Amino acid sequence: MRLIGTLENEKQAFLFYSFLLREGIKSSYEAVVNSETRKREMRIWVFEEDDVDKAISWLDQYKKNPNDPTFTEIEPTFTSPPPIHAISSHQEEAKTVQKNKWQVKISLKPKSGFSFPLTYLIIIACGFIFLWNGMEKLQMVKQFGLISLEIGLTPLQQKLMFDYPKSSQKIDQLIKEYPPLKSVDEIKKLPEEERRQFEEAQSIPTWKGLMNFFFGKNKKTLEEAPLFEKIREGEYWRLFTPCLLHAGFLHILFNMAWVWILCKQLESRLKKWKILILIIVIGVVSNISQYLMSGPFFLGFSGVVVGMVGFIWVRQKTAPWEGYSIQKITFVFILVFILAMFALEVFSLLLQIFTLSEISANIANTAHIVGGLVGMALAKIPFFARE
Repeated sequence: MRLIGTLENEKQAFLFYSFLLREGIKSSYEAVVNSETRKREMRIWVFEEDDVDKAISWLDQYKKNPNDPTFTEIEPTFTSPPPIHAISSHQEEAKTVQKNKWQVKISLKPKSGFSFPLTYLIIIACGFIFLWNGMEKLQMVKQFGLISLEIGLTPLQQKLMFDYPKSSQKIDQLIKEYPPLKSVDEIKKLPEEERRQFEEAQSIPTWKGLMNFFFGKNKKTLEEAPLFEKIREGEYWRLFTPCLLHAGFLHILFNMAWVWILCKQLESRLKKWKILILIIVIGVVSNISQYLMSGPFFLGFSGVVVGMVGFIWVRQKTAPWEGYSIQKITFVFILVFILAMFALEVFSLLLQIFTLSEISANIANTAHIVGGLVGMALAKIPFFARE
Protein backbone atom coordinates (compact mmCIF):
# COMPACT_ATOMS: atom_id res chain seq x y z
CA MET A 1 0.00 0.00 0.00
CA ARG A 2 1.31 3.45 -0.89
CA LEU A 3 0.25 6.94 0.15
CA ILE A 4 -0.01 8.95 -3.08
CA GLY A 5 -1.23 12.33 -1.82
CA THR A 6 -4.08 14.24 -0.24
CA LEU A 7 -7.34 15.96 -1.17
CA GLU A 8 -9.17 18.77 0.56
CA ASN A 9 -12.39 17.05 1.65
CA GLU A 10 -14.23 13.76 1.78
CA LYS A 11 -16.43 14.54 -1.22
CA GLN A 12 -13.37 14.91 -3.45
CA ALA A 13 -11.80 11.80 -1.93
CA PHE A 14 -14.91 9.71 -2.52
CA LEU A 15 -15.34 10.86 -6.12
CA PHE A 16 -11.68 10.17 -6.85
CA TYR A 17 -11.97 6.78 -5.15
CA SER A 18 -15.02 6.04 -7.35
CA PHE A 19 -13.02 7.07 -10.44
CA LEU A 20 -10.09 4.82 -9.51
CA LEU A 21 -12.48 1.96 -8.85
CA ARG A 22 -13.87 2.37 -12.37
CA GLU A 23 -10.29 2.28 -13.69
CA GLY A 24 -9.65 -0.99 -11.85
CA ILE A 25 -7.37 0.57 -9.23
CA LYS A 26 -7.98 -0.55 -5.67
CA SER A 27 -7.65 2.37 -3.28
CA SER A 28 -8.88 3.86 -0.05
CA TYR A 29 -8.77 7.10 1.90
CA GLU A 30 -8.82 8.32 5.48
CA ALA A 31 -9.34 11.59 7.32
CA VAL A 32 -6.32 13.17 8.97
CA VAL A 33 -5.29 16.46 10.54
CA ASN A 34 -2.15 18.04 9.16
CA SER A 35 0.10 18.80 12.15
CA GLU A 36 1.48 21.87 10.38
CA THR A 37 -1.68 23.55 9.06
CA ARG A 38 -4.04 21.96 11.65
CA LYS A 39 -6.56 21.46 8.85
CA ARG A 40 -8.53 18.29 8.19
CA GLU A 41 -7.59 16.61 4.91
CA MET A 42 -8.09 13.27 3.20
CA ARG A 43 -5.07 11.20 2.28
CA ILE A 44 -5.30 8.73 -0.57
CA TRP A 45 -3.83 5.23 -0.45
CA VAL A 46 -3.34 2.81 -3.34
CA PHE A 47 -3.16 -0.88 -2.50
CA GLU A 48 -1.20 -2.34 -5.42
CA GLU A 49 2.34 -1.12 -6.12
CA ASP A 50 1.85 -1.61 -9.86
CA ASP A 51 -1.01 0.93 -9.82
CA VAL A 52 0.84 3.67 -7.93
CA ASP A 53 2.35 5.58 -10.89
CA LYS A 54 -0.91 5.59 -12.82
CA ALA A 55 -2.88 6.66 -9.71
CA ILE A 56 -0.44 9.51 -8.99
CA SER A 57 -0.83 10.73 -12.57
CA TRP A 58 -4.61 10.65 -12.27
CA LEU A 59 -4.44 12.46 -8.91
CA ASP A 60 -2.31 15.25 -10.39
CA GLN A 61 -4.83 15.72 -13.20
CA TYR A 62 -7.73 15.67 -10.76
CA LYS A 63 -6.15 18.36 -8.56
CA LYS A 64 -5.53 20.59 -11.58
CA ASN A 65 -9.06 20.24 -12.92
CA PRO A 66 -11.51 18.44 -10.60
CA ASN A 67 -14.38 19.45 -12.91
CA ASP A 68 -12.92 17.57 -15.86
CA PRO A 69 -15.68 15.32 -17.32
CA THR A 70 -13.21 12.45 -17.07
CA PHE A 71 -13.73 12.57 -13.30
CA THR A 72 -17.20 14.05 -12.98
CA GLU A 73 -19.11 12.02 -15.55
CA ILE A 74 -19.05 8.80 -13.57
CA GLU A 75 -21.63 7.08 -11.44
CA PRO A 76 -20.41 7.32 -7.81
CA THR A 77 -20.17 3.93 -6.15
CA PHE A 78 -22.05 3.18 -2.95
CA THR A 79 -19.34 0.73 -1.93
CA SER A 80 -17.38 1.92 1.09
CA PRO A 81 -13.60 2.02 0.60
CA PRO A 82 -11.56 -0.79 2.19
CA PRO A 83 -10.56 0.08 5.77
CA ILE A 84 -7.04 1.38 6.17
CA HIS A 85 -6.45 -0.71 9.28
CA ALA A 86 -6.71 -3.97 7.32
CA ILE A 87 -3.20 -4.00 5.86
CA SER A 88 -0.14 -6.20 6.34
CA SER A 89 2.77 -5.36 8.60
CA HIS A 90 5.10 -4.23 5.81
CA GLN A 91 2.34 -1.97 4.50
CA GLU A 92 1.90 -0.57 7.99
CA GLU A 93 5.54 0.47 7.91
CA ALA A 94 4.77 2.71 4.93
CA LYS A 95 2.28 4.55 7.09
CA THR A 96 4.67 5.02 10.02
CA VAL A 97 7.05 6.91 7.70
CA GLN A 98 4.46 9.65 7.62
CA LYS A 99 3.75 9.75 11.37
CA ASN A 100 5.78 12.88 12.01
CA LYS A 101 3.84 14.80 9.39
CA TRP A 102 0.36 13.43 9.91
CA GLN A 103 -1.76 12.92 12.96
CA VAL A 104 -4.67 10.59 12.37
CA LYS A 105 -7.89 11.80 14.00
CA ILE A 106 -10.60 9.80 12.27
CA SER A 107 -10.61 6.19 11.15
CA LEU A 108 -12.90 4.52 8.66
CA LYS A 109 -13.02 1.42 10.84
CA PRO A 110 -16.67 0.75 11.66
CA LYS A 111 -17.76 0.93 15.26
CA SER A 112 -18.51 -2.30 17.07
CA GLY A 113 -19.47 -3.60 20.49
CA PHE A 114 -21.13 -1.17 22.88
CA SER A 115 -20.46 1.76 20.57
CA PHE A 116 -24.02 2.95 20.06
CA PRO A 117 -25.12 4.31 23.46
CA LEU A 118 -27.85 6.53 22.02
CA THR A 119 -29.41 3.62 20.14
CA TYR A 120 -29.44 1.51 23.29
CA LEU A 121 -30.77 4.43 25.34
CA ILE A 122 -33.77 4.93 23.03
CA ILE A 123 -34.62 1.22 23.01
CA ILE A 124 -34.24 0.89 26.79
CA ALA A 125 -36.26 4.04 27.48
CA CYS A 126 -39.13 3.00 25.21
CA GLY A 127 -39.05 -0.54 26.59
CA PHE A 128 -39.10 0.66 30.20
CA ILE A 129 -42.00 3.05 29.55
CA PHE A 130 -43.89 0.28 27.73
CA LEU A 131 -43.54 -2.11 30.69
CA TRP A 132 -44.41 0.63 33.19
CA ASN A 133 -47.52 1.55 31.24
CA GLY A 134 -48.50 -2.12 30.93
CA MET A 135 -48.34 -2.54 34.71
CA GLU A 136 -50.53 0.51 35.15
CA LYS A 137 -53.08 -0.94 32.71
CA LEU A 138 -53.30 -4.15 34.72
CA GLN A 139 -53.76 -2.19 37.93
CA MET A 140 -56.48 -0.01 36.37
CA VAL A 141 -58.46 -3.04 35.13
CA LYS A 142 -58.21 -4.60 38.57
CA GLN A 143 -59.44 -1.47 40.36
CA PHE A 144 -61.81 0.19 37.90
CA GLY A 145 -62.79 -2.44 35.32
CA LEU A 146 -62.18 -2.85 31.59
CA ILE A 147 -63.88 0.45 30.81
CA SER A 148 -60.84 2.25 32.24
CA LEU A 149 -58.87 1.06 29.20
CA GLU A 150 -61.64 1.82 26.70
CA ILE A 151 -62.27 5.47 27.61
CA GLY A 152 -59.59 6.28 30.18
CA LEU A 153 -55.84 6.91 30.26
CA THR A 154 -53.16 5.41 32.51
CA PRO A 155 -51.34 7.84 34.85
CA LEU A 156 -48.29 7.60 32.58
CA GLN A 157 -50.34 8.40 29.49
CA GLN A 158 -51.90 11.32 31.32
CA LYS A 159 -48.41 12.79 31.73
CA LEU A 160 -46.85 11.87 28.37
CA MET A 161 -49.62 12.07 25.75
CA PHE A 162 -49.58 15.17 23.56
CA ASP A 163 -52.44 16.68 25.54
CA TYR A 164 -54.69 15.76 28.45
CA PRO A 165 -57.88 17.74 27.77
CA LYS A 166 -60.44 18.57 30.43
CA SER A 167 -62.92 16.06 29.04
CA SER A 168 -60.43 13.22 29.55
CA GLN A 169 -59.59 14.47 33.03
CA LYS A 170 -63.26 14.44 34.01
CA ILE A 171 -63.83 10.96 32.53
CA ASP A 172 -60.83 9.51 34.39
CA GLN A 173 -62.15 11.06 37.60
CA LEU A 174 -65.62 9.56 37.10
CA ILE A 175 -64.18 6.10 36.36
CA LYS A 176 -62.55 6.14 39.79
CA GLU A 177 -65.75 7.23 41.55
CA TYR A 178 -68.00 4.40 40.36
CA PRO A 179 -67.86 0.61 40.77
CA PRO A 180 -65.83 -1.27 38.15
CA LEU A 181 -67.54 -1.27 34.74
CA LYS A 182 -66.85 -3.84 32.04
CA SER A 183 -67.82 -1.78 28.99
CA VAL A 184 -69.15 1.55 27.76
CA ASP A 185 -72.61 -0.03 27.43
CA GLU A 186 -72.80 -0.37 31.21
CA ILE A 187 -72.74 3.43 31.54
CA LYS A 188 -76.26 3.43 30.11
CA LYS A 189 -77.38 1.24 33.02
CA LEU A 190 -76.16 3.68 35.66
CA PRO A 191 -78.63 5.89 37.57
CA GLU A 192 -79.73 8.97 35.64
CA GLU A 193 -77.57 11.44 37.59
CA GLU A 194 -74.41 9.36 37.20
CA ARG A 195 -75.11 8.76 33.51
CA ARG A 196 -75.62 12.50 33.00
CA GLN A 197 -72.18 13.21 34.51
CA PHE A 198 -70.51 10.94 31.94
CA GLU A 199 -72.45 12.60 29.13
CA GLU A 200 -71.42 16.07 30.36
CA ALA A 201 -67.77 14.99 30.56
CA GLN A 202 -67.87 13.69 26.99
CA SER A 203 -69.50 16.91 25.77
CA ILE A 204 -66.76 19.18 27.14
CA PRO A 205 -65.27 20.97 24.07
CA THR A 206 -62.14 19.04 23.03
CA TRP A 207 -59.86 19.39 20.03
CA LYS A 208 -60.27 16.21 17.97
CA GLY A 209 -58.44 17.30 14.85
CA LEU A 210 -59.15 18.85 11.48
CA MET A 211 -60.61 15.60 10.17
CA ASN A 212 -63.32 15.72 12.81
CA PHE A 213 -63.75 19.44 12.25
CA PHE A 214 -64.65 18.90 8.60
CA PHE A 215 -66.45 15.58 8.87
CA GLY A 216 -67.53 15.29 12.51
CA LYS A 217 -71.05 15.62 13.81
CA ASN A 218 -70.66 18.68 16.03
CA LYS A 219 -68.59 21.34 14.26
CA LYS A 220 -69.62 24.08 16.65
CA THR A 221 -68.05 22.19 19.55
CA LEU A 222 -64.83 21.71 17.61
CA GLU A 223 -64.66 25.41 16.80
CA GLU A 224 -64.83 26.16 20.52
CA ALA A 225 -62.34 23.46 21.50
CA PRO A 226 -59.12 24.78 23.04
CA LEU A 227 -55.82 23.83 21.42
CA PHE A 228 -52.67 22.69 23.26
CA GLU A 229 -54.38 22.76 26.67
CA LYS A 230 -51.56 21.27 28.76
CA ILE A 231 -48.74 22.61 26.62
CA ARG A 232 -50.02 26.15 27.14
CA GLU A 233 -49.75 25.43 30.86
CA GLY A 234 -46.00 24.85 30.46
CA GLU A 235 -45.86 21.05 29.95
CA TYR A 236 -43.63 21.38 26.89
CA TRP A 237 -42.27 17.84 27.12
CA ARG A 238 -45.58 16.68 25.62
CA LEU A 239 -44.43 17.98 22.25
CA PHE A 240 -42.13 14.93 22.01
CA THR A 241 -43.07 12.32 24.64
CA PRO A 242 -45.88 10.62 22.63
CA CYS A 243 -43.00 9.11 20.61
CA LEU A 244 -41.95 7.13 23.69
CA LEU A 245 -45.35 5.49 24.21
CA HIS A 246 -46.49 2.36 22.37
CA ALA A 247 -49.83 0.61 22.12
CA GLY A 248 -48.78 -3.05 22.10
CA PHE A 249 -45.89 -5.50 21.91
CA LEU A 250 -45.85 -5.74 18.11
CA HIS A 251 -46.00 -1.95 17.88
CA ILE A 252 -42.91 -1.39 20.02
CA LEU A 253 -41.10 -4.40 18.51
CA PHE A 254 -41.57 -3.00 14.99
CA ASN A 255 -40.39 0.49 15.93
CA MET A 256 -37.40 -0.59 18.03
CA ALA A 257 -36.21 -2.97 15.32
CA TRP A 258 -36.06 0.00 12.95
CA VAL A 259 -34.34 2.13 15.60
CA TRP A 260 -31.69 -0.58 15.90
CA ILE A 261 -31.10 -0.57 12.15
CA LEU A 262 -31.29 3.18 11.49
CA CYS A 263 -29.94 4.88 14.61
CA LYS A 264 -26.71 2.87 14.48
CA GLN A 265 -26.15 4.25 10.99
CA LEU A 266 -26.48 7.77 12.38
CA GLU A 267 -24.30 7.14 15.44
CA SER A 268 -21.46 5.92 13.22
CA ARG A 269 -21.42 9.25 11.40
CA LEU A 270 -22.82 12.04 13.58
CA LYS A 271 -22.20 13.35 17.07
CA LYS A 272 -24.72 12.25 19.67
CA TRP A 273 -26.07 15.75 20.33
CA LYS A 274 -26.69 16.28 16.61
CA ILE A 275 -28.63 13.02 16.44
CA LEU A 276 -30.70 14.13 19.43
CA ILE A 277 -31.49 17.41 17.67
CA LEU A 278 -32.45 15.46 14.55
CA ILE A 279 -34.75 13.09 16.48
CA ILE A 280 -36.35 15.83 18.58
CA VAL A 281 -37.05 18.08 15.60
CA ILE A 282 -38.59 15.23 13.61
CA GLY A 283 -40.60 14.08 16.63
CA VAL A 284 -41.91 17.51 17.61
CA VAL A 285 -42.89 18.61 14.09
CA SER A 286 -44.55 15.28 13.25
CA ASN A 287 -46.39 15.20 16.60
CA ILE A 288 -47.74 18.73 16.18
CA SER A 289 -48.92 17.87 12.68
CA GLN A 290 -50.61 14.69 13.90
CA TYR A 291 -52.29 16.55 16.76
CA LEU A 292 -53.67 19.22 14.45
CA MET A 293 -54.99 16.52 12.13
CA SER A 294 -56.44 13.96 14.56
CA GLY A 295 -56.33 15.27 18.13
CA PRO A 296 -54.14 14.27 21.08
CA PHE A 297 -54.62 10.49 21.24
CA PHE A 298 -51.72 9.06 19.23
CA LEU A 299 -48.44 7.46 20.17
CA GLY A 300 -45.37 5.67 18.84
CA PHE A 301 -41.83 6.24 17.54
CA SER A 302 -42.72 5.46 13.93
CA GLY A 303 -42.87 9.13 12.86
CA VAL A 304 -39.23 9.50 13.90
CA VAL A 305 -38.36 6.16 12.27
CA VAL A 306 -39.75 7.32 8.91
CA GLY A 307 -37.92 10.62 9.42
CA MET A 308 -34.62 8.78 9.90
CA VAL A 309 -35.30 6.75 6.75
CA GLY A 310 -35.94 9.97 4.81
CA PHE A 311 -32.79 11.54 6.23
CA ILE A 312 -30.57 8.58 5.33
CA TRP A 313 -32.13 8.26 1.88
CA VAL A 314 -31.28 11.88 1.02
CA ARG A 315 -27.78 11.69 2.52
CA GLN A 316 -27.14 8.48 0.60
CA LYS A 317 -28.14 10.23 -2.64
CA THR A 318 -26.45 13.60 -2.10
CA ALA A 319 -23.39 12.54 -0.07
CA PRO A 320 -22.61 8.88 -0.87
CA TRP A 321 -19.09 9.30 0.53
CA GLU A 322 -20.62 9.37 4.03
CA GLY A 323 -21.20 5.64 3.69
CA TYR A 324 -24.85 5.29 4.71
CA SER A 325 -25.90 1.82 3.65
CA ILE A 326 -29.60 1.01 3.36
CA GLN A 327 -30.88 -1.05 0.49
CA LYS A 328 -33.59 0.15 -1.86
CA ILE A 329 -35.99 -2.53 -0.61
CA THR A 330 -35.98 -0.79 2.79
CA PHE A 331 -37.28 2.44 1.31
CA VAL A 332 -39.84 0.54 -0.75
CA PHE A 333 -41.08 -1.24 2.37
CA ILE A 334 -41.50 2.03 4.29
CA LEU A 335 -43.31 3.61 1.33
CA VAL A 336 -45.69 0.64 1.05
CA PHE A 337 -46.28 0.80 4.80
CA ILE A 338 -47.22 4.49 4.64
CA LEU A 339 -49.49 3.95 1.62
CA ALA A 340 -51.23 1.06 3.40
CA MET A 341 -51.83 3.20 6.50
CA PHE A 342 -53.08 6.02 4.28
CA ALA A 343 -55.52 3.62 2.59
CA LEU A 344 -56.90 2.65 6.00
CA GLU A 345 -57.36 6.32 6.87
CA VAL A 346 -59.22 6.93 3.61
CA PHE A 347 -61.43 3.93 4.38
CA SER A 348 -62.20 5.36 7.85
CA LEU A 349 -63.02 8.70 6.25
CA LEU A 350 -65.44 7.09 3.80
CA LEU A 351 -67.16 5.32 6.67
CA GLN A 352 -67.46 8.68 8.40
CA ILE A 353 -69.04 10.31 5.36
CA PHE A 354 -71.52 7.57 4.53
CA THR A 355 -72.40 6.28 8.02
CA LEU A 356 -72.19 9.58 9.93
CA SER A 357 -70.16 7.92 12.69
CA GLU A 358 -67.32 9.56 14.56
CA ILE A 359 -63.81 9.14 13.16
CA SER A 360 -61.45 7.11 15.29
CA ALA A 361 -58.02 8.25 14.11
CA ASN A 362 -55.87 5.52 15.62
CA ILE A 363 -53.35 5.60 12.76
CA ALA A 364 -50.74 8.34 13.08
CA ASN A 365 -50.15 8.49 9.33
CA THR A 366 -49.79 12.27 9.35
CA ALA A 367 -46.81 11.80 11.68
CA HIS A 368 -45.35 9.24 9.25
CA ILE A 369 -45.63 11.50 6.21
CA VAL A 370 -44.54 14.70 7.95
CA GLY A 371 -41.73 12.89 9.78
CA GLY A 372 -40.37 11.59 6.48
CA LEU A 373 -40.52 15.02 4.86
CA VAL A 374 -38.82 16.68 7.85
CA GLY A 375 -36.04 14.08 7.83
CA MET A 376 -35.47 14.67 4.11
CA ALA A 377 -35.36 18.44 4.63
CA LEU A 378 -32.88 18.18 7.52
CA ALA A 379 -30.63 15.98 5.39
CA LYS A 380 -30.12 18.95 3.07
CA ILE A 381 -28.61 21.05 5.87
CA PRO A 382 -24.77 20.97 6.03
CA PHE A 383 -25.03 20.95 9.84
CA PHE A 384 -25.94 17.25 9.62
CA ALA A 385 -23.10 16.26 7.29
CA ARG A 386 -20.74 13.60 8.58
CA GLU A 387 -17.73 15.06 10.36
